[in-house]
Amino acid sequence: MNGWKKFFQTRNLKYTIFIAGVVTAATTIAFTSKMTGLTVQADAIAQQTQPVTDSKTLNQTEIDAIASQTTVVVGQDLQKGDVEARREFNPGSGVIIAKRGNIYYVATNLHVVRGRGGFYGVRTFDGEVYPVDDESTRSNIVPMGKEQGESGETIQGLDVAIVQFKSDKNYPLANLPGSPNQGERAFVSGWPDPGDETARRQRLFAPGEVIRITPRTTDGGYSIQYSCETQRGMSGGPVFNDRGELVGIHGRAGEATSVSVPGTLVASLMAGNSIAQTAIQSKFNLGIRVSDLTEEAKKIQPLAGVFPYIKFEPPPVQPAVVSQGMPEKRPRSADTIDDIYKTFSRDFKHAAVRDCPSAGSRTVLLGTSEERCPE
Repeated sequence: MNGWKKFFQTRNLKYTIFIAGVVTAATTIAFTSKMTGLTVQADAIAQQTQPVTDSKTLNQTEIDAIASQTTVVVGQDLQKGDVEARREFNPGSGVIIAKRGNIYYVATNLHVVRGRGGFYGVRTFDGEVYPVDDESTRSNIVPMGKEQGESGETIQGLDVAIVQFKSDKNYPLANLPGSPNQGERAFVSGWPDPGDETARRQRLFAPGEVIRITPRTTDGGYSIQYSCETQRGMSGGPVFNDRGELVGIHGRAGEATSVSVPGTLVASLMAGNSIAQTAIQSKFNLGIRVSDLTEEAKKIQPLAGVFPYIKFEPPPVQPAVVSQGMPEKRPRSADTIDDIYKTFSRDFKHAAVRDCPSAGSRTVLLGTSEERCPE
């Protein structure tokens, strides 16, 4: 009998030790989990207080500082009487992506520069407008796709064109390539058309998030969908991620679609709402991934020939670029154009022979002596 009693005492002791061990392990896990949560929270606070030099994720103001210096306006020249005659004038946006010597390369949409021939201008953030001769040579604007149909209803390839201009000034380049990830923040910068023929333009910086990444469309090569609220005139503008890296070229406004946000869906269902009531109406926009752009550029002449010599600015973003683009430091011209018609109907400074509206066709940039302004 004493043997059985001793057996059960030993067995109970083992169970007691086992249970105590489980409780201790559970307590340790809970404590560790709690401490890990505190550590993560502390790290998050530390990241918020760290200077931009050590931070991988930038805040909205810092990303806008980058956008303000790299976003440009791309538009055709306006000749004397064009405004009065209500000539169609649809400038778009673009972004400076590369440099070779004193030649800068701007990415924009193909449909922004579809009226080939004549002259274009590229307006930079400091208010300078640089000439782009698309009449005597076709090498200054390189399409990365081809319009199909009489009115360019569809685009085979990428809805992208590379526009080059010359300048001895030192302009910041957008950092690329960046990676767009579904659910992450996205930002589009551009110069919208107010739609009422007003001459004033205000740059728009539109925040949102990446909705999804898709295979390239057969019409234009679009593969990024995002929720940023864009407007006409912002086509060709840059799409940045939350690290300030260039991830895409904005090109089209999509159609409204119903999407469900998981957290909102659960909360709404718990409140007794139906799934239909929890769907959020969202208008997504479309962009071309910059990684697709750089890959295709290696195959298209004359870009392929100079590609090895083009300077790109890889991530991470340099703190100095962010600093000089902050609202209190950047020029007013980075955000405002007082009269876009005047800007694009005068001779551009670096190629001008006069500083007045042009009097004849094909002479906006390089007017003949007979057509120069009276002294």
